[in-house]
Amino acid sequence: MQLHHGITVPASTDEVWRALGEIEDLAPCLPGAAVDHVDQDTVYGSMTVKVGPITVAYRGRAVIDERDDARHRMVVHATGREQRGVGTARATLVVEAHEQAPGTTEVDVDTDLTVTGRPAQFGRGVMADIGDRVITEFADRLSARLGATAAPSPGTSPEPGAAPKPEPEPASESTSEPVPAPQAGSDEPLDLGPILAPVLRRAALLALTALCVSALARLIRQRARARRRARG
Repeated sequence: MQLHHGITVPASTDEVWRALGEIEDLAPCLPGAAVDHVDQDTVYGSMTVKVGPITVAYRGRAVIDERDDARHRMVVHATGREQRGVGTARATLVVEAHEQAPGTTEVDVDTDLTVTGRPAQFGRGVMADIGDRVITEFADRLSARLGATAAPSPGTSPEPGAAPKPEPEPASESTSEPVPAPQAGSDEPLDLGPILAPVLRRAALLALTALCVSALARLIRQRARARRRARG
């Protein structure tokens, strides 16, 4: 199936493109993803997906087949297989970045996706919704990462006319440990429950309707046979 997604990142095109090339550092930006290791243009890793109480883990690789830094365009081929099942996933992604406005970059992702196994039962609409969820969260995390990178350092000179900052007091002999800044991890699986819940409810309703129709048809047949026996 063919899918298209676009995201807007509040950073320059060069910054965004440089970040997209740092595959190993991007894993925390992609929900459910983890990188095992990188071998030149090949990335080995896993993706964990959760639907209610069920968790499905895929393991595979992604290969950057084409990369044009001047045009900010790359082509990626990814393949994966369920670790505890027979399902597979295969995708070709064409990623392009271009300046939308000064300091703002638009990233377009065109995906040719093929899946087998349990996820194949969901139609294109559901898969597109899943893609929207993943891309949106990826964009938010990437924007936060680039924003943290672009934050001014403590030694930045003040604006002209600004009041001088007071000199910091000498550090005390405190033994307290510094609190590390929270980081977006890739340990949490991609939770598809909110997206698939309506689909599962519709499936349950259809199954209940089919059961009622089957019971009604059986009751009608039984009454018809009873009437025939009464006439005979």
